[in-house]
Amino acid sequence: MKISVQSQRLTGQYGIEKAYRYIREAGFEAIDWNIDTEWKFEAVKTAKELQNLCIFEKSQEEIDAYFAAELAEIRKNGLAITQAHAPFGCYESRRPDILEYAISIYKNMILFLDRVGCQYVVIHGISKRELWEETQEEIDALNRHLYESLIPTLQQTKQITVCLENLFSGTIKLARGVWEGHCSDPHLAAAEIDRLNSLAGKKCFGLCLDTGHLNLLRKPMHSYIPIVGDRIVCLHIHDNLQNADSHMMPYVGSIWWKYFLEEMKKIGYAGDLSFETFAQVDQKRLPEELLPAFLCAIADIGKYFKTQLEQ
Repeated sequence: MKISVQSQRLTGQYGIEKAYRYIREAGFEAIDWNIDTEWKFEAVKTAKELQNLCIFEKSQEEIDAYFAAELAEIRKNGLAITQAHAPFGCYESRRPDILEYAISIYKNMILFLDRVGCQYVVIHGISKRELWEETQEEIDALNRHLYESLIPTLQQTKQITVCLENLFSGTIKLARGVWEGHCSDPHLAAAEIDRLNSLAGKKCFGLCLDTGHLNLLRKPMHSYIPIVGDRIVCLHIHDNLQNADSHMMPYVGSIWWKYFLEEMKKIGYAGDLSFETFAQVDQKRLPEELLPAFLCAIADIGKYFKTQLEQ
């Protein structure tokens, strides 16, 4: 059970050398690699041609060369890449060409992550938007197509598991607030993961539990975790006040973390503890002089969680 943190914001704001040194010095053992930053979805939606928009369009050699310097820094600091976050979104209303393009990107990305030894990759499903014309049945069919299309590639890999994530939909900036997104229903999430693994003939799909998304949708831990159970293979741990997807560290929002630990212990979770707390360390709100203290605090929370889950 490794203590992990996202690379997001840190590498972009401080550069790879300084960012990974800060992460190591704070006591983290691993990272959740934000390769989703290689995808600018607004550019995808407005592009006349879906090409030259993402590094994962390129050849294996070009992809490896592109990430070589960052991989060297990660390894120099002794950090494992336990999970990664794929580019998102992957669909716009009535634009199946975008979904097909995204699937091609994900296939190359999966093969790359397998080469560098990462086991889990989070690929967001498609959640219905308020103004979209698609029915929920059509959205469900799109999600089936998305994940089923990845099975032949996953069967070529040594260890990659694609992780669905419990999502919310809508935007918290609107008075209408947020509503259920892909995999927010634990029964449907469990059934879909089982169906995909059955189709694949091996366990290559799981769930990334996002604690902040549960809290935004007012879902208590006991209403979700036991139902999905050991399908939970990785985590996005963060907190909020149920009014924004704030990505803050535990104990500064409204989540009751004792219940998270109780439920995760009941299902025997022994995976890594990965913190998606990039907003907590955003350079726009936190002076660099205080960054080590905040990173150390997040790492210490991870160590506490680990002792509670392992005792």
